[in-house]
Formats: sequence, C-alpha cells, structure tokens
Amino acid sequence: MNSITKDNLPKSMRYGLTGSTAVAASSMMARYSSVNGNSYTPTGANEVRIRVKANGFLSTKHHFLQFTVTGAGNNATVDTHAGSFFDRITIEANGAIVEQINSYGLYNSIRCNYNRSMDDINKDNCESGGARLSTIQAVGAFPLAAADTAAAVKTASDAFIAATNNLTLETGVGSAGRPIDVADAKIFQIQLQSGLLKNHFEKALPDGLTELELVLRLAGNKQAFVGTTGENPTFTISEVSLNAPVYQIQDAGIMAEYRAAIAEEGVMISGDTAKTYINNVVAGAGVKTLQINDRSISCKALVTAIRKSGADTTNELYANGAYGFTATAGATQLESFKYIVGGVNYPSNDVKLNLTTTATNVGRAHEETLKALAKHGDAYANSLVTHDQLLSAFDDTYAAPPATNSIQVPRGLVSVDLKKFSDDGLRMVGMNTSQNSSPNVLELNITTSFGINADCTTFSICEAFYQMDGLGGLTVVM
Repeated sequence: MNSITKDNLPKSMRYGLTGSTAVAASSMMARYSSVNGNSYTPTGANEVRIRVKANGFLSTKHHFLQFTVTGAGNNATVDTHAGSFFDRITIEANGAIVEQINSYGLYNSIRCNYNRSMDDINKDNCESGGARLSTIQAVGAFPLAAADTAAAVKTASDAFIAATNNLTLETGVGSAGRPIDVADAKIFQIQLQSGLLKNHFEKALPDGLTELELVLRLAGNKQAFVGTTGENPTFTISEVSLNAPVYQIQDAGIMAEYRAAIAEEGVMISGDTAKTYINNVVAGAGVKTLQINDRSISCKALVTAIRKSGADTTNELYANGAYGFTATAGATQLESFKYIVGGVNYPSNDVKLNLTTTATNVGRAHEETLKALAKHGDAYANSLVTHDQLLSAFDDTYAAPPATNSIQVPRGLVSVDLKKFSDDGLRMVGMNTSQNSSPNVLELNITTSFGINADCTTFSICEAFYQMDGLGGLTVVM
C-alpha cells in the first residue's frame, strides 16, 4: 500500500503552500509626455512623439496612453474605441523602427471585438470611450382605436401588448462609442495594441533599455468619428502622455546577478504584432485575387476586413467598427474564400458562406477567425461578436439616436489560422512566409456583386522577437 504524504491532502489543508516573499523594491507611476508640442490635429501637426526612458523596470501590462480630445465643427461619436484617433503607431529605438502598425484604428477595433471579456467592456466604457452593452428596444406598433370608446381603446391596447410582450431583444456591444459634442474636452485612457507593450507573459521592459520613441500619427476626422450624413466634425488632441509603473529592485545581490546576465546574453521579449496590406475590390462578380506580400518568420494568422471604399473619409460610415461579408444584409455575395500561401491552400478546402436566413452558414468562417485572433497560447479568442453581427451589410450607415445602427453593423472577418500549435510554452509557432518564392494571395469568390467598391485590409498577425543587448540596444526580428 502506498504511503500517504502531505501531497495527498487537498490544497485547502496544505498550510505550507504559501507565496514567496517579494524582493525588496520600490514602485512609482512614471509619466512620459509628448516632446514635440502639446496640440495636434489631423490636418495640421498630426504626429505625437513621446520619449520613454525608465529608471528601472517598466511594467507594460499596466501602461496607458492618456490624452484629451476637444470636439469642434459638429457633434459626433467615437468610432468603437478611443484608439480610433490614431491611424499608425510606431516604436523606435536609436532611430530604427522596432514596431509599426498601420491602419491602427481598424486593427484596434478588431482586437476590441475579438479579444475582450465582458468585464473589459465597462472598463473601456469608463476610460477609453468604448460602447457599453446595449439592447435594441424593438417596440411593436400601437394601433389607433377604431372608436372613442373604452372597448375600442382596450382592443387597441390589447393588440399592442400582444405585439410587444415577451419580446426577445437583441443585446450586444455596439460600435458607437462615447459622444463628443462641439467644445467638449474629454480625457481618455487606452492601452496600445503593441507586441512590445502587450507582450507574451506580460514582461516588464528591462532596466537599462535604451530610450524608446513612441510616434503616434493621428487619424482623419471622419476616420476617428462616426456621425450624421453631411456633417463635418473635427477634433484636437492635447496633453498626450504615456503612463506606466516603474519599479526598482533594492537588493544589490539580485541586481548584480541581473546585470551579469544582461552583459552575457541580453534579454529577449516576444509579442504578437501586425503588418498591414491593403487591396481594392472593384464592384462585380467573379473570383477576386488579392496579393499579400507578407514576409514573416512566424506568421500566426492572416485576417482581412472588408469595408466600403472611402469609409475613412465618410462621416456616416463606421470606418473602424464595421467589416463583413456582404453589402446587402441577408444576401450571400461572398460565397467562399481561401488563402494561398507558398502555393498551398489554407485552409485546404474553401471556407463557404451563406448569409440567407433559411440556409445560414457563417460558423466555419467565424471558427477560423476565433483561432486566428486567439491570444498567445489560447485555443480561441474571447469574442464579443454575435451571430446577427456576421450577417449585416458592411456599408450600413450611422443613424441619428436612438437608432445609430451601433449594434447592427457587422464584424465578420475573412481569416485563416496558420499556427502549428497553441501552446504558450512554445515560440515560432506560426508559418515562415519569409522564404516564399511565390506571392501569398487571398481568393474571394464573389458570386453576386457587392454593387460597390470595397477595401480589403489584411493584417498579418506575426510573432516579433525583441532583443536587448548587453549595452541596452534594442533590435527586432519578425
């Protein structure tokens, strides 16, 4: 008979299981302000530069960018999330680019819809201008009474109750964020969707790292906002700063070991970043072939958002919050798709779509998207997207409140997962596309024309490996 030890006890009775005592340390919230002015507009000074040099270890998992948005021209609404105010983010080290994400507002919106849990919704609503969980109030029509009598009024009210009582109401997270009226000056805090700042395992940026420069290029007015047709809202951004805790280890022995290890082998941090490729699809049926010249050493997924051409310059279109499979709700226009990488089909069989109410088939495409956008090591993404949001038309326009079409606009993506494994203990889990002799392509089988031109923005989700050398210099391979 095996002997019984303390290991056979439940954890609730193993009193020796306690946490280790933390090393002696101090922590402070560091603030890094812009260095090239204090006021920025899309049509004027449109780049914000922030230099970051921590005196210690910078805790990236708690970082946030804070800024003030002042509205002018016309009242408008934040498109999805306050990340929509930026079209490109760049991180430089010693003048060299170590990360750059173009079409950032769109990429951020995709991450918000596919990589948030329910408790993040209220956090972003309070801090980041995001929409809250909403319900569509679908009230039945109230008929006129046939006569000015109590019986006729009762007949009419009974009909209204029958049409309204026990309705199942659609609930979801909308794309209409916080309103910004003329002369409003609202302060937002957002986390940046950066492979370095939101890296795998939430690693702090190491002590001794060279100075980084964060460069933020503003989005256009109608790219950041959504609002009423024909109106022209504008905005000014000011008081921009990056904030994050910085901690210092006060144990001399630990720090001596750390510096010796850095001098010998440096530090490597990995994270998921995105490369951007944009194609245009002209109205018309047929197989559309889009070229994607991705060259990555570990491409984990390809994700394409289809939007109406000109969305970034059209006030009534959700430039960041609407992307889907059709320009006519309930109609199957994109019937199937596949990616071809290095001459091989991915997936091996075309992904089929059917958006009609009687033969709906969007689950296979959604399955691929959930795998493609999963966080490192996870099997699936934490999606907030509902079934109905995969069927809507991507050119649906903003409607005046209370309608707004915020919940109805689509969030369907054309995606393929290229990971070999979903294991957070492994790296280089994606496909090496850097050595392909033939271009990578996306084939869209459009059997019924969209009727409009469409822009297809593809994000290559790839692993980036950031290496700090013994002198604090930072390089990247991706």
